[in-house]
Amino acid sequence: MTTKIFFQFRLCLLLFLFLLPAANLFAEYFVIEHFDVDIRLDQSGFFEVTETIDVRFTKQRHGIYRDIPYKYQFNGESYKIDLYDIEVEGHRFKTMWEGHNRRIRIGDPDRYVDGQQRYVIRYKVEDAWLFEEDHTEFYWNITGNEWPVEMEKVSYAIHLPESPPLSEEDYRLFTGRLGAQGTDATMDYQNGTLSGESTRTFKPGEGLTVAIRLPVDYIERPSEMDIFLSRYGLLSVPLALLGLLSGLWFRHGKEDDFVKMVHYYPPDNFSPAEAGAFIDDKTDNRDLTCLIPYWAGQGYLEMQEHEEKKLLIFTNTDYEFIKIKDLPADRPGYERTIFNGLFRDGDSVRLSDLKNSFYKKMSRARSQLQSSVRDKQLHTARSRMIWGLLPLGAVICFGLGAFLIFKFEQYAPGAATIATGLLAFILRRPMLKKNKQGMEIFQQLYGFRMFVDKADKDRISRLLEEDPSYFEKTLPFAIAFGMTEKWTNQFAGLFTEPPHWYHSAYAHRQGPYQNDSFQAFAGNFDSSMQEVQSVFTSQPGSSGSGGSGGSSGGGFGGGGGGSW
Repeated sequence: MTTKIFFQFRLCLLLFLFLLPAANLFAEYFVIEHFDVDIRLDQSGFFEVTETIDVRFTKQRHGIYRDIPYKYQFNGESYKIDLYDIEVEGHRFKTMWEGHNRRIRIGDPDRYVDGQQRYVIRYKVEDAWLFEEDHTEFYWNITGNEWPVEMEKVSYAIHLPESPPLSEEDYRLFTGRLGAQGTDATMDYQNGTLSGESTRTFKPGEGLTVAIRLPVDYIERPSEMDIFLSRYGLLSVPLALLGLLSGLWFRHGKEDDFVKMVHYYPPDNFSPAEAGAFIDDKTDNRDLTCLIPYWAGQGYLEMQEHEEKKLLIFTNTDYEFIKIKDLPADRPGYERTIFNGLFRDGDSVRLSDLKNSFYKKMSRARSQLQSSVRDKQLHTARSRMIWGLLPLGAVICFGLGAFLIFKFEQYAPGAATIATGLLAFILRRPMLKKNKQGMEIFQQLYGFRMFVDKADKDRISRLLEEDPSYFEKTLPFAIAFGMTEKWTNQFAGLFTEPPHWYHSAYAHRQGPYQNDSFQAFAGNFDSSMQEVQSVFTSQPGSSGSGGSGGSSGGGFGGGGGGSW
């Protein structure tokens, strides 16, 4: 009984394997009765192909599609052919890209056909030659090996201009599945035409390929320049974009030379936040945190240190901001956003209470600060326009580069185009060129920053004699310049007490600074402001998850098709 069941299973399996090709054929609902190909070579380097495909539908379909590869690999070399002037006689058609294939979809989506139909496809081909040292080879897959249906008959004719003398060793054909070297077709060369036809029905996946060995100079060979342009011609796209960016930079972005002179004061009517954003055309967080000592020096708030013990032996420092009076209503929007945000719930606030909550105020204030500087119209109109368009240009470069890489596999031109987009982002900030008024303000800011960086105590001492509040007026600018520690240390020995608005928690301690609390202030204030900046911009943590010689089917041409 067991033997009988096993025999029945083997019989069913054999029937399944036998009927599988027929099932695939039935699924396509057509067969190819005759596949005829006529090719006319042109010695200038292209040839014209006419495919006449007679099919018989067993069920209503819209039509057929023909896939022709345009990328190939031979002996480790990559080749890309050009298919153009595609036409289909008497039928609607549409061409599209499908992977490495050019697809020609023939038929009307609004109507069906059945029974016998003829499809005549014409197209031209360039760059489909193998140029060897001693000969030129025409190597073309006549039918393609990817048809899922039978081809009852295949015929071909290849017309060679000027009838070059060819021996029987100069042309060969191959039939069968991919890689096979069958000879199930005739081949005859007369009067400059190589022709023949199949001697049996081709099964699904079988095809016919022809190879012809031609004289070395029979087809016009591309020059070294032609080959270079073919391989790298698309590099002209990023090169042109790079040239455009360079031209825009040198003409509309590059700053004019100016005389660098030391200035002892920052510009009038220019806040330290605006100074920090304008001098490097970039809005940093310190451009906003410098407003704390700026307001404090003007009498709007005070800053108090608090020492807190942790685990008995460790201490932690917190800071309290105490409002003395309201900020005037005519202050810029970025100032009101930060100041009113600090004292939203009362006249005092601990820095620790602002952790992971104040960053939204900072983000809004940064945008307002950028707008405030732009509204001062300190840059040329043309550079502002280019500055605004560069992000769009960068996005276009990214898209074009990705298109070249993923659609046409042009890796070098695509990568270069993407790099050009990155350069557009990099150039955006320095693209802003200052106008006459902007340059005057910049020169004064630049000169004052030079003084902050290289100041001597004698000069600072004389400035303090002229203006005792000089330190408090200039400290916010030093913070915006990123020179807090350097600037505060310049005043060590000139003061014994910190600014009146800063109350230290360590003033009562004994130590090296017990008689000079300003020196303690100078040593700690930079880290204090960094802590303020860190808390002002801190955000709640987010969680996320990740995931974890020649053969059939060789040569150019080929592909396959199906019905739809």
